[in-house]
Amino acid sequence: MRRLLPVLALWVLAAPACDWEHYALMNSIPARGDPSRNPTVHVYLGLDGLSHGAVARAREQGAFADWNLARLIPMFPATSDASWSRIFHAERFAGLEYGHFDPIKDKVYNKSVGGLLVHLVPPLEELPFTVPTYAQAPAYYKAFDYHASAYLDALWSYDRPVYGYYRGLDNLFVALAGHSQTQTTFSAYLLETDVVGHLRSEDDVVDSLVSLNARINAFRREHPERTFVFTLFGDHGMDGVHKPPENVVDFRDQLEAAGVKAVESFEDADKEEGPAAVPILHTRVTYIAIHARPRWVTEVARRASTCPAADLVFARGEAPGPGYPEGLVWVSAWREGNRVASFGYELATDSYWLPADVDWAALDLPVSFAPGASHGVFSDEALFALSAERTYPDFFFRARTAFEPISVQFPPEVVVSFRHPFMSVGYEAPIGSANEVGTAGSHGAMDRLGSVGALVSEERALPSTVRSDNLLDLFPRLVEHLDKREVKRMAGADGAELDYALLP
Repeated sequence: MRRLLPVLALWVLAAPACDWEHYALMNSIPARGDPSRNPTVHVYLGLDGLSHGAVARAREQGAFADWNLARLIPMFPATSDASWSRIFHAERFAGLEYGHFDPIKDKVYNKSVGGLLVHLVPPLEELPFTVPTYAQAPAYYKAFDYHASAYLDALWSYDRPVYGYYRGLDNLFVALAGHSQTQTTFSAYLLETDVVGHLRSEDDVVDSLVSLNARINAFRREHPERTFVFTLFGDHGMDGVHKPPENVVDFRDQLEAAGVKAVESFEDADKEEGPAAVPILHTRVTYIAIHARPRWVTEVARRASTCPAADLVFARGEAPGPGYPEGLVWVSAWREGNRVASFGYELATDSYWLPADVDWAALDLPVSFAPGASHGVFSDEALFALSAERTYPDFFFRARTAFEPISVQFPPEVVVSFRHPFMSVGYEAPIGSANEVGTAGSHGAMDRLGSVGALVSEERALPSTVRSDNLLDLFPRLVEHLDKREVKRMAGADGAELDYALLP
């Protein structure tokens, strides 16, 4: 803890210069706008870790009863900063988390406790000196009118998650009351739902959602001069699976046992005779990103799949044999040392080529082929519909785009999806008690428990399942709001669009 104190002291001393509490107050005082000029206000709330299961349970208690509910399938790996960046098509985050590898500089940034601190304490963008790009706030923050009320909000939320959540609601509705005087659209971000899911239980998350619904209804009663139309959406789900201490693992140890040397740079990897790679210890999540030189990618993926924590390991690959057209982008999945799936993607037709000799049923993917066919060609809509409610939702699109620089600048070459009940240790704090937190639930793995988020809205009817890449297509008012907030938007994933009219 003594090693942490100087760092925390710096943050705390610098925080008053930003004075976020004063900023939030002065930008939330009602200005008595004319209700006839904006009689209807559309409110978009981004709730970190909003899972479909938790919302469904809250609806059983009467919350959001008349709202439209859809499953919201995020990117893989399903993690916050990259997912929010991708949902809003915002400028790319450096890596999947603050802790990431820059292959150009050949360096790992925000390692261990340092990564935890940057995750908890927002970058000091208001300080009179330049903050390095690897520690800057992600661009998606600009999409929200409200995302914190105090500089150390995230730190306090992890210390007292339920209190932090209700305190956040208080500030959110004060901000909404002020902004609604002059705006027709309001957007806000609540981190605390994710924190409650990590530290407490799904029951606590459900209680927090029921309370949010009650607060929305109370707010409406207190502001009858306008009509407020709410939409809630999350960046990923929350698996609700408690991880016992022995299953909170440092995957580098398991890689070493599998014969892969864990290093911190490609320079070090090149010195090794055998397979070597740069694994990234993120926060308490259920995946690991691994960077490797091209010649070692397949072998690193194969060996990583033999590790006890691994469920599936994904990497780019090659055609399994002749008979396929040139130019397909191939992805492979490994389990227990075996390549258990392989598929190719054709951009020109937005279609997938699946070998018939793969046991797709073993992955809970009921793919069927013509009699005697060596392979099949499937549309994106067909595979989305086939997998949306299965063990690995939107398996093909999510696996394919995990290796593309869409919302992240430096995507990994290998992604390990953990099996339950394993999770990454993420960090080893100097104080023992800190290593026991964050294990009540998590996200990041390919399977549906931590992947399936929720989209619940009063604004419009919804498809039963929505790909998060398409969220903005469903809500043009939110797009207009992003434009007003000058959120620079990047191109999305190739082939991300879905014709929901063709889906069941």
